Amino acid sequence: MKKKSNKIVFVIILIIAILAFLVCGGYLVKYFFFDSSDDIQNLHTSSSTQSVSATNDETAPTEETQQPKHNYADKTQELSSSDFVDFHELTQINPDIYAWIYIPNTNVDYPVAQSGDNEDDSFYLDHNVYKNYQFSGTIYTEKQNSRDFTDPVTVMYGHNMLNGSMFATLHRFNDIDFFNQNRTMFVFTKDKVYTYFIYSAYQYDDRHILNSFNMEEINSFREYLDTTLMVRPYYCNVRENIELSTQDRILTLSTCMNGGGNVRYLVQGVLVDEQDA
Repeated sequence: MKKKSNKIVFVIILIIAILAFLVCGGYLVKYFFFDSSDDIQNLHTSSSTQSVSATNDETAPTEETQQPKHNYADKTQELSSSDFVDFHELTQINPDIYAWIYIPNTNVDYPVAQSGDNEDDSFYLDHNVYKNYQFSGTIYTEKQNSRDFTDPVTVMYGHNMLNGSMFATLHRFNDIDFFNQNRTMFVFTKDKVYTYFIYSAYQYDDRHILNSFNMEEINSFREYLDTTLMVRPYYCNVRENIELSTQDRILTLSTCMNGGGNVRYLVQGVLVDEQDA
């Protein structure tokens, strides 16, 4: 009788232990592998992304937005970062947050950080906007880039998360129909609204772009621009008749390829409009 009772107690303890393990495991998976989307959405002001309209290809461009050399025939409404994001609130949470990136018809709708003086460039690779460790990290730029988007090339990094968060949905641009129908991405700062025309998306190697090309030297910058226009055999879409000059400013978004540790997926945009917030 005593042995039977001990067996029952053992089974009950085992069941409780298994349930506790599953619950804890679920929290750990969420913490390490998924982003804090709910927390990030709370950083939006009440205006939300609905204040940002997608582009309309059938609308004729105004003189201010017309960019013939980029074959950019879209028109966007006037935007204000203050209508979209409360940067005062963001900097109170974390002064390293200096921008917000939004790409219509993707899940890319996130704050952008750059590590402080006492942190290395990879800090936000595995830390969230609250500076807590989290596998999904934060969208970020390195200190080689200024925070005012005046550099010839600004590179933003983000993880390719299994749940479709962070930069995972950049891979939608590999689909030619999606690529043809989605041409615009927005970057908001406290003072400016930047509109970029997405002109190419492709698989690339894992070289450090800003260390591999001297963007301040015209020939090297020209070389980099040419690489963004190359038609590659796999995972590549490039718009036709695109002409880039060394006066252009480029935004490069970089994320991982599924199952490929030594390759990256890049989405390239050229600045076509800059407005005061």
